[in-house]
Amino acid sequence: MAHYTELTQDYLEALSDFCNANCELHQGQFEPEILKKRIFDDPSHRNEHGFLLFDNKKIIGCMIGVTRREEGWLKLFGIDQTYRRQGFGKAMLKKLEALFKSEGCNQIHVLNAAPYYLTPGLDVRYTDAFCFLHSNGYQLDNYVHNMSVDLQKNDFDFSQSDKLLSSLEVTIERLAPQNHAEYLQWVSDTWGEGWAEESCNGLKNDPITTFITRDKHKAIRGFASYDVTMFRGGFGPTGVDEKLRGLGIGKALLLRCLLDMKQRGYPRCEIVWVGPISFYTHTVGAKICATFVQGSKKI
Repeated sequence: MAHYTELTQDYLEALSDFCNANCELHQGQFEPEILKKRIFDDPSHRNEHGFLLFDNKKIIGCMIGVTRREEGWLKLFGIDQTYRRQGFGKAMLKKLEALFKSEGCNQIHVLNAAPYYLTPGLDVRYTDAFCFLHSNGYQLDNYVHNMSVDLQKNDFDFSQSDKLLSSLEVTIERLAPQNHAEYLQWVSDTWGEGWAEESCNGLKNDPITTFITRDKHKAIRGFASYDVTMFRGGFGPTGVDEKLRGLGIGKALLLRCLLDMKQRGYPRCEIVWVGPISFYTHTVGAKICATFVQGSKKI
């Protein structure tokens, strides 16, 4: 008989196996370490907002959410392929929705639970999941894109960027732990708390995966991060001080991150939740690799 179990870190490896077996477009990307960072390291995470559905000793479903203020997010959900269309997914969703509503939430969003998320929405290629959400009252109407870069086929010549930065008296450095407070304040003031918290997650990685630029006065003027959202090899967020945009500093930060990933043996980079598609295409030959739909439901 099917039964629920509250999600704890003891189940990370089993959850990883379940996701890799049932999310065919992301097989092998659900590492226990990544799941821990995106779920349990989220300061808003509560164990009762995540649960697994078992049939005897086999995981056949998961439903994991998070609340921020008076709104909720579906962070990860799925049903074993052989157990779909039997009402299990709907029962799990209703259980989480009722819990969120009892806690004062008035709206639930789909997957883009920034600053700790696995995907910036639902990958539209998961047709069953798309139909499932739509049939349960979710309005899916905002589309965003990821882009991929083949790291093995590109050398990413940094020489021109190096000369440019030198002429601008700008330097790039890997963010250091002792600069945490300074950096957090700058990003918060310039870009908001969401990007600040998201990019500071780079400090938790070894090596640190956030880079910054400084001007001749040693003031921070730009940043770029990778491996702070989604799966391994995800690039973003990134930004440059408004007064210095258009000079090539953003390109230099991007190349620095791509080179770092390449040196670590990553086969590809996935640029997450892309804004300027043409910039990434013209700069590093990035191609759109996935489209995600965002949406929500009033409860």
